[in-house]
Amino acid sequence: MVSDRISLTFKPSHRPTVLASVIVTLETDLGTITISDARVLRNKAGVLWFALPTFSLAKGREYQYFPVAELSPSLHRHVSDAALAGFVEWEKTQAPVGGAR
Repeated sequence: MVSDRISLTFKPSHRPTVLASVIVTLETDLGTITISDARVLRNKAGVLWFALPTFSLAKGREYQYFPVAELSPSLHRHVSDAALAGFVEWEKTQAPVGGAR
């Protein structure tokens, strides 16, 4: 099963729009892949979502964002589902900070 090969570590984020920073570790037949600085966020509609890390380049007054790592659609879905489920459990163990979310 794919989820047996996905490990997640959650850390509080200091960014106001990021609920948690996530380190994703994928065990493959060829070795381990670690993706740092993935994120769990909540959109304006209140829906949780998972984002892989990106980097930005300035283009005039705007920024363009590019992925640091890309996963196949199937693997991305497995990692995202695992991260969101893991975040919900992790969040229950965290002391409340500030106002209600």
